[in-house]
Amino acid sequence: MYRSVFSPVAAVFMAALVAGCSGVGSKSSSQAIPSKPPASAIVLTAPAIVNDQGTTTTFPAGEYRPVEHDRGGYYFKAPEKVIVDDVAVYAFEGGLYVTHGSTEPAHWYVIRGQGKKMGRFKKIPPHKLVP
Repeated sequence: MYRSVFSPVAAVFMAALVAGCSGVGSKSSSQAIPSKPPASAIVLTAPAIVNDQGTTTTFPAGEYRPVEHDRGGYYFKAPEKVIVDDVAVYAFEGGLYVTHGSTEPAHWYVIRGQGKKMGRFKKIPPHKLVP
């Protein structure tokens, strides 16, 4: 009779390890920030809510700091997890995206298991720039 080498606990650990590593490749096109972003931080003065195809995504109020950039602009990380209410409620890393040449956080991003999902705010959320 064949007996598995892995216990159920080991299988759960391996699944968590693989899931945790799956987002690593999603950052391959972005880099640490070599140039000066448009602000040292962006403060959302109220939560920003995005409704898209039955999914509600809530970006928390607070201070978003620049963490990386790509060819198009700068990623500002949320002060806490972004809440995504889909079939269930999930918490993901995410934040605001500011394109090069702009100071307005007109875009957002959420890092899910399949990589970064990006979108555009219909209305720019109320915010303050920190020089």
